[in-house]
Amino acid sequence: APAPVVVVSSANEMIEALENGKGVVLTDDVKIDPAGMSNAYGTTGINVKNGQTIDGNGNTLDIKGAGGTWDSGINTTGGLIKDLKVTGSFRGIFINHNSTHSEPVILENVIIDGTTYTISCDQGKYQTLEATNSTFKGWTSYAATLGSAKFTDCYFGAGNGYSYMRPYAPTEFVGCEFEDGYTLDPRAAVTFENCTLNGVALTAANIGDLVTDTTK
Repeated sequence: APAPVVVVSSANEMIEALENGKGVVLTDDVKIDPAGMSNAYGTTGINVKNGQTIDGNGNTLDIKGAGGTWDSGINTTGGLIKDLKVTGSFRGIFINHNSTHSEPVILENVIIDGTTYTISCDQGKYQTLEATNSTFKGWTSYAATLGSAKFTDCYFGAGNGYSYMRPYAPTEFVGCEFEDGYTLDPRAAVTFENCTLNGVALTAANIGDLVTDTTK
């Protein structure tokens, strides 16, 4: 059975509910300053350890880390994150499947902006990522241990000085929009279906403007 979901309006309520294995629905923007919890890599704003749901309800999660390069806003081992804007942290969502609980990470209508890395993964159990109707502004990269990723109706653009993606796991893009000047540097197979670059349909002729050929 899915975890019970509780309504939260503050950072403390959100952290407590998630630490107790419950899902959350936000009634307000939540600011965590500074993030104090640790994971294997650095400090994190919130941990999702049991596949719970975070329903942002259209609100913003603003997390100020300790300034380390591994600090993350959300450290998750799987579950659903939806209708939420994530900002402030060095890494927006860090996917960490190296735990007793592992399942796919699903993003629906998530905006990650004002971070350096949008999503990140450095370890895992091939549990996959699926993102729909979401926006990623900055540097997006994930390890092969993610398994695979699929982005549907997503937007990729510049943020915090970066406009870049480096997937190490096989990735599908369906109906996605890439901002002018965006660079995709794949280290695994990538496929595109009905995607656009700067508003123009992505074709064999212009794909070289987006995708760097790492085999050369």
